[in-house]
Amino acid sequence: MAIDGSGKDMASNNNAAAADAAGDLAAHESTYAAFVALTEVAVALLLCIVLCLVLWGLEGHGFVALVGLIVACAAAAVGSVAGYGWRALTPIILLLGLASIVLK
Repeated sequence: MAIDGSGKDMASNNNAAAADAAGDLAAHESTYAAFVALTEVAVALLLCIVLCLVLWGLEGHGFVALVGLIVACAAAAVGSVAGYGWRALTPIILLLGLASIVLK
C-alpha cells in the first residue's frame, strides 16, 4: 500500500512526461523570465546597498547614504513595474560609486 492510501505503488508512474510533450512550457518560460528579471534587480539593489554601506560606514556620510538607499529602492520598484529591470538602477549605482570615491 502506498503512503497516501491510494493502493498504488509509489514507484509506478504510468503518466511520465515524454520528451516531445509540450505541456505548459509557455508558463514555465514566463516564470523563468520573471525569476531572471527579479534576480537581476535584486543583485543591482544589493550593489546599491553595499555602496550605501561604504558611504555610511567607511566615509561617514550617513545622510547621503540614506538618500541613496531610498532612491535606489524607489528606482528598483519603478524599474521592476515599468519593465526596465536593473537598467533603472544603473544611474544610482554610478552616482553612489562616484560619491564613494569623491566624498572623503
